[in-house]
Amino acid sequence: MAQNRRKSKPAPPRPRRQYRLFDWLNRYLPLDRVFGENEPGKHELVPVKYFYYFGWLILLLVIYERIGYQSEQYVRKSLELKKEVEDMRAEYTSIKAEYMKRGKQSEVIGKVKGTGLEENLVPPKKIVAKVPAR
Repeated sequence: MAQNRRKSKPAPPRPRRQYRLFDWLNRYLPLDRVFGENEPGKHELVPVKYFYYFGWLILLLVIYERIGYQSEQYVRKSLELKKEVEDMRAEYTSIKAEYMKRGKQSEVIGKVKGTGLEENLVPPKKIVAKVPAR
């Protein structure tokens, strides 16, 4: 059985909705009057159709400058941190040297002299204990 099917025409494609910045601005600002119109007898001073390219170019330049500024900030911070690390290393070295000096026998003797302690001049004796064999 053959069924009669009507072949419907495909729906025409919807026009794509376009958001154009300068078309929107043209509603509120007379860009065509400022930059010229495409009318016979008049030439365009700055073609409005190139504004999109100029806008992209300006956007890319702003992004490029921002990236450059951020990289300079990172370099400055890196140099500042390197200087801080060098200062901390020098401080660590000086504190360690001072600590090692305070631990010397001659320094300790000088500090405890006022408390009545004296240095033992007799060498210690070694005690040997014989362990019985099992």
